[in-house]
Amino acid sequence: MPAKVALICGGGAFPVVAANAAQARGEAVFLLGLRGIAGAEIEAFPHAWLGIGQLGRAFEEIGARGIKTVCFIGGLKRPEFTELRLDWGGIKRIPEIVKFLHGGDDHALKGVIKLFENQGLQVIGVDALAPELLAGQGDMAGKLPETLAADLAFARHFLTDLSAYDCGQAAVVANRRVIAVEAVEGTDSMLARVAELREKGRWRPKGRAGLLVKAPKRGQDLRVDLPAIGPDTLRGAEKAGLRGIAVAAGGVLMLDRAALAAQAERAGLFLHGFVGEAP
Repeated sequence: MPAKVALICGGGAFPVVAANAAQARGEAVFLLGLRGIAGAEIEAFPHAWLGIGQLGRAFEEIGARGIKTVCFIGGLKRPEFTELRLDWGGIKRIPEIVKFLHGGDDHALKGVIKLFENQGLQVIGVDALAPELLAGQGDMAGKLPETLAADLAFARHFLTDLSAYDCGQAAVVANRRVIAVEAVEGTDSMLARVAELREKGRWRPKGRAGLLVKAPKRGQDLRVDLPAIGPDTLRGAEKAGLRGIAVAAGGVLMLDRAALAAQAERAGLFLHGFVGEAP
């Protein structure tokens, strides 16, 4: 069966999980793995490898198979321009690439989407390919304490306001106080920093305290760079002594919702999916 969807694969387990989910739904997939970033597991599917700057090669591989739909999936550390090692297809688009690299991650990713759309390709989000990978609504593990409702509302307002600066997609809050904000280091490193703040006495709550909140940026193109949580996120939250995690339902990727819920229960963490705009 000819492939209908090309998955541009970054790092982590999400590309393979998404490919399996798409195949289970009857979609034929072709995986383009970013060399040095995507895992060798993608080789279980029809695939090709390319460098992150090989735009021309990417368009050739997609076009040769008559594919019209593309999905970006997996983690990616933002490269510097000098690291791209552009092929001729990339060199021809240097003015566009330089323009979208001057700005935050959302600005850059919108530029990448535009490059593919200019080739006549439809870029879809994971929600169209494997909606079961998105966070559910309500309590997925444990129960969000009523006493943390104000903290959740505070964190959601904070992340919404932060969106104007195209910054991170996560924060840890406690008693309407920002303990940590995600920036380029990512959520896991932010949580490690929270644990270190406890150890060094810079943040001294009694017992478990604090809430990790993750959500897309306001105005973000939800087809790319959705925030995600996985087993490491939960381990980091447990080590940091947090009470639980709240994520935007339908706006945050979860590697395996049932497994993560079970892990959260074992760790004594609640896992909650909120909906709607910041209250």
